[in-house]
Amino acid sequence: MNFLIRPFRHLDSGRVHREIEEELQLHIEMLTEEHCRQNIPPKQAKEKAIERFGNFEQIRDECLEIARRNQPLILALKWFCGFMFLAGVLVRIYGNDYHITRVGTLLMEVAALARLLLYLRGKSPSKPANRADESALLKLDISPLSLAAYDKTGRTPVERVISSR
Repeated sequence: MNFLIRPFRHLDSGRVHREIEEELQLHIEMLTEEHCRQNIPPKQAKEKAIERFGNFEQIRDECLEIARRNQPLILALKWFCGFMFLAGVLVRIYGNDYHITRVGTLLMEVAALARLLLYLRGKSPSKPANRADESALLKLDISPLSLAAYDKTGRTPVERVISSR
């Protein structure tokens, strides 16, 4: 009976939200237990676990965004775009008239554009990249001159060779 219900489980958006909350709480509890094993009082251990875990709301929102990318409707649209592109290719191959082949080209272009828009929908950032992330545990140097290839004046190796001539 479970095989009949499984395909429709993705339609319950509240279930996904609850599962993500439970999973994140489990991680915080595991971190708390780890700190308790180091003889830290439970209240301090929970505070340290939450601090080490990072920004709970931001992580939850990112997980929800990932879950939204895998919705059944999006998957169906991706498949539809693929079939529409394939239909355009077949019309182009087997079409004898100029106007028929133009319809095939139009089908391929619309399908490719729709697929690109679906891809970009999943890539939308939740915040600007130039703002520093205070919640991350691992702080990375994202300054523009962080690559070793740049010298002190900010020139690349190619620019140094050109300027030395």
